[in-house]
Amino acid sequence: MRARGLARTLAAAVFAGSGLLAVATPAAASHGGPGPSAAAVQASKDYVARVERQVRAAAGTVAKSQAALDSLTTDAEVAAEAYNKAVIVAGAAQQRLAADQAVLDEASAQVDSARAKVGAYAADAYRGGNLANLDALLSSDGPQAMLDRLAELDAVARVQRNVLQDLAAAQVYQRGVQRQAVAIANQASAAANAAAQARDRVQAKVNAQTAAVTALKQAQQHLADVLTQAQAHANSLERARLAALAQARAEAAARKAAAAAAAAAALRQKATHRPTFTGGGSHAYGATVSAATERAALHYAESQIGKPYQWGAAGPDTYDCSGLVMWSYAQVGVTVDHWTGFQWNEGAHIALSDLRAGDLVFFATDTSDPNTIHHVGMYIGDGQMVEAPYTGADVRISNAFRPDLIGAVRLYQH
Repeated sequence: MRARGLARTLAAAVFAGSGLLAVATPAAASHGGPGPSAAAVQASKDYVARVERQVRAAAGTVAKSQAALDSLTTDAEVAAEAYNKAVIVAGAAQQRLAADQAVLDEASAQVDSARAKVGAYAADAYRGGNLANLDALLSSDGPQAMLDRLAELDAVARVQRNVLQDLAAAQVYQRGVQRQAVAIANQASAAANAAAQARDRVQAKVNAQTAAVTALKQAQQHLADVLTQAQAHANSLERARLAALAQARAEAAARKAAAAAAAAAALRQKATHRPTFTGGGSHAYGATVSAATERAALHYAESQIGKPYQWGAAGPDTYDCSGLVMWSYAQVGVTVDHWTGFQWNEGAHIALSDLRAGDLVFFATDTSDPNTIHHVGMYIGDGQMVEAPYTGADVRISNAFRPDLIGAVRLYQH
């Protein structure tokens, strides 16, 4: 009965779990953003965790119920063997009863013989047998004959007494044998009946427990099916959300790239006007440096990545932005001044579309006015530059196409 109650409880939990799944699935899908929401994905995972706990609990319940069934099965085997023993004992009792019946038959014959003898003596007495014996005694020849006759009469009396005693003994033995035979038969029958009842009771328990275990296993399997569906649903939600987020990031990146391209185009348009700084550098114009020279200078600049920024420094341990440019080009024999204003005019102004590694890129607070230039970096390629950014930061690689980009310069070879 307890196992059946556990089965019903577990089945109720299964149905409750199914209801939760039916509620969780549409709720997870009802999200107006890009794919399922994070809350919906988490709710689905939480539901999976709840069903997993139910599956573990079901497994424990099934194990306990199976252990109870195993114990009852053992009890049933014991009861069955006890019944088998009782059947054997009953069979032996029947054999003993058959043997006692033979003794009973002999006792009955003895009783019948004794009764016949007593009956014969009684008939003889009824016909006057005692008077005849007395006449025979009185008519005896002499004293010896009388004594002999008295002895014969005494012997006859003893025989009569013995016959009566034999009859009584035979009757007592007969009754004893009958009682014993009946007791053995009753005992054997009662033992067999008791064993059969015990066997039937235990077997009934085994049958009930087997049904309970079957119900529990069915409920456990249903829970496992629910868990599989819940896991698949949670995985599907998570994949959908990740795909939606990836798509959203891709779209955002595309928009950003488009905006950067537009900004670069605008900067290139501005660069074609080649705004000129009102001051002047200390070097005369000439041919621009070669690509090989620029790459070599850029290599030196990149070798300083990680060294700290310091205002007014030009290496070899610390740098500001124009100091990094001055030091790097100095390593390949190109001299430039330590100021972005002069560096802006120490080379040919080039369109951003013509940028190559080693060119200088400049930044201003007003991209229409070179007098507001405040920063310079060395172009690497793919829209990036190496720079000494500001106090508290180290030489690093950064995005070159910033909104404050005013233009680019390729230094003259002096």
